[in-house]
Amino acid sequence: MFPNNDRLNSSRPSPSNPPTMQYLALPVEVIESVIDCCSDDTDTILALALTCRDLHPRSILVLFTDVRPQSRDRLIDLCDVLKAKPERQPFVQSLSIRWKDFAPYPLLSILPSLRHITFDTFELFKERPILCHPSTLLCCRRFGCGIRSLTITYAQFSTCTAFLQFLAAFPSIDHLTCERLNIYQRGEASPLVQKSLSRQLRLRTLNVSVVIGCLRIGSRS
Repeated sequence: MFPNNDRLNSSRPSPSNPPTMQYLALPVEVIESVIDCCSDDTDTILALALTCRDLHPRSILVLFTDVRPQSRDRLIDLCDVLKAKPERQPFVQSLSIRWKDFAPYPLLSILPSLRHITFDTFELFKERPILCHPSTLLCCRRFGCGIRSLTITYAQFSTCTAFLQFLAAFPSIDHLTCERLNIYQRGEASPLVQKSLSRQLRLRTLNVSVVIGCLRIGSRS
């Protein structure tokens, strides 16, 4: 008597009957963890989003959670995408942007969930510190109330008063990091500005590295 091969054959997928996704599927938590681990690799996240429609929602969420446009053209593209797809605007929680690219574009007005913002140059030591543009200050005053974490890197302020006025544009920050800042003129900030800011800010963490004239000051708390 020959063994019944029907059962054996039924358990072995044939080339004409490939395994279904049911046998290959991983738990959702595992898939999401893998996508989260790739959050710093934009190319990989884009590939995941385009590979499978089941991976697309999580990939898009991760892609927009921490946004770092590296040029003015990328910044314009970001604005266009967010305006065309307003449902993605709440995804953005962290934004890293170059000083010289920020002023013309009031991104803060279309990012209701933004909680962390970094101002940088991304070209450290290749150019002079960027002087904060007045339009940047006006935009931050209008739309910066929801920011909880602020990082300022490689920037220049004319006076201590100008620096404190910029900080005052973010009344809700808990965490402040200032690295490689230049304060062009020595001297204390306006007592009125100091008093107003001391009442306003309730910082949990503070990291500061500032050059005032030729004097370097560093502090961590």
